[in-house]
Amino acid sequence: MTADEEDDHVAHPDLDGLFDRHSRRPDGGRDTSRVDVEKRHRILRSLREQLERHPSVVGARGSPDGRYAEITADVTPADFGRDAASASLRVSWQPNPRFPPGTSLENRRRTSLTSNFTIHYQESSEFDCGVHLEPNPHAEGHLHYQERASPDDEYDYDAMSLEATSPVGVLWEVLELIADRLRDE
Repeated sequence: MTADEEDDHVAHPDLDGLFDRHSRRPDGGRDTSRVDVEKRHRILRSLREQLERHPSVVGARGSPDGRYAEITADVTPADFGRDAASASLRVSWQPNPRFPPGTSLENRRRTSLTSNFTIHYQESSEFDCGVHLEPNPHAEGHLHYQERASPDDEYDYDAMSLEATSPVGVLWEVLELIADRLRDE
């Protein structure tokens, strides 16, 4: 019996299950390696620190502690000309995204970014809007702005482009875009 034949009769442990490679993560991603989790945490921690410098941000926090999957920030809607009692901003970032079948980076347009992200604003009035870079069957090229008046409404999608190439640059450029859109509402 050769070594290969002997190997065929050996029970192998389920390494994927052992390392929890296929469990769903809070950001919706799958197969997140430890390196990706650490990289995502570093990026989101940096973005949280940037958000804390924004004059309309009351406070920002990442979750879960020590392994951020997203950031939530409380913002002052009046600073954007809005009448809502409260508002928040949710930020997620996937530095090494997986794509649905039939979708890849080849489908990206209007940006050279390879990460997926969402920067989404939501008010207590139920209005919400945001900039997303992720596959979406309603948006060509992954990068888009979406907006709706309430959860009962369909989103309106607009194609957009970004000049920024770093997470911090993207955050500030998107915050400016969202502020402009909110003031134009």
